[in-house]
Amino acid sequence: MVSKKYISCEDLQGSVYFAPRALRHCCQRFFVNGKMQGDVEIFKINNSTKINYTNILEKKNELVKKLNNKEKTPCDGCPKLENKIWDNFKIKKISIEVHSKCNARCSYCSDIFYGGLNPIYKITEIIDELKKESAFDDEVSLTWGGGEPVLLKDFDEMCLKILSIKKPKFDDVRIYSNSFIYNKTIKKFLDNKRIILTTSTDCGTQETFEKVRGVKKGFLDMFNNLKKYSNKSPEKVIIKYIITDDNKSLNEIKNFVNLIEKYKLQKCNFEISTDYKNENLSLKTAKSLIYFYNLLSKKGAKFVFFDDHVLKRIVNVIKENNLEKEILNHIKIENNNIVIWGTGYYAKYLLRKSIFLKKKNISFFVDKKNIGKNFMNYKVKEPESILKNKNSILIASSTYWREIYNHIVDLGVDKRRIIRSLVI
Repeated sequence: MVSKKYISCEDLQGSVYFAPRALRHCCQRFFVNGKMQGDVEIFKINNSTKINYTNILEKKNELVKKLNNKEKTPCDGCPKLENKIWDNFKIKKISIEVHSKCNARCSYCSDIFYGGLNPIYKITEIIDELKKESAFDDEVSLTWGGGEPVLLKDFDEMCLKILSIKKPKFDDVRIYSNSFIYNKTIKKFLDNKRIILTTSTDCGTQETFEKVRGVKKGFLDMFNNLKKYSNKSPEKVIIKYIITDDNKSLNEIKNFVNLIEKYKLQKCNFEISTDYKNENLSLKTAKSLIYFYNLLSKKGAKFVFFDDHVLKRIVNVIKENNLEKEILNHIKIENNNIVIWGTGYYAKYLLRKSIFLKKKNISFFVDKKNIGKNFMNYKVKEPESILKNKNSILIASSTYWREIYNHIVDLGVDKRRIIRSLVI
């Protein structure tokens, strides 16, 4: 891919998802004419398939060429596509999903992730091969899902080997586990602050656990293990709750928050999501989401976020029901001048859709990257630039919110400048 302006996306330019029987460009899901699209494949895999940089690059180039020639592609309609100057392809993100064995059957999931498939290739050998081909960027983010990762026969060995690699540097490693089973390797790397663990809990009672998670065993084990995992480094644990028709009642949410208090998990991060299979939210669901956010905050959880599944749906509900004024009345920010930290997809979405930002003056953006460049017609400045004014600071990230917050505080900035209200 030559360095010029063309239509592509961050995942086409730098991501590889290693699934049991296919490689994928992304895990992005979106709707076109009411039909869900996404999870676009690079190529299928069988026992004889060669998985190497040459083959991956060839398929990515083919797809990008079709996009720019206006040919039909599985990416058509994706909101992450951009027409801009891109860097040449290097792998910046990998996702390990090499098996589909799981000890849950979540109502919002599919047999892609619990179909019982074993790996037919060794991911550590593939990584070694890609290293030899200089396929990786200097820093690579890694997510590990599945199926349930700890059910892999050699999970501990694989995890130790991958995290010991010096180049590329796996500087952002995230493991997605349901935490039904306690794992000492996960605990070790959490304590050493080498990984981030995300566990989707999705219930506050045994009855709802059985409906949403599709099994009977694991409900209180999940909270017990989260307590063990987070006792030393709670900032490295994300507790997720995916709102569905079965678990969105106010009573269920209250019971969940009571369990968070009981197991002393308030110092963890909380991510509120919604079922990606639903294109739209009902007003009742939107109100449950806002109630959930506020209740967690009231009970002492300092780091609570809506993910992008929620954000891109909830704004439409608020506008359709003329609730903008009501929502804005709950956000008390005295300074109308805002600095936004972050220049990723989340920041772009907020700038285009946020009800809150329409009433504010954006001074500039801040990031560690892209300094001196323009982002959405605003100048991007270095982090230290926030020391030269007293503007309120909006962190435009859900994934890295806490890390950015701590960086801002370490710079000596008054915490009161950081916007902690629910921003929609």
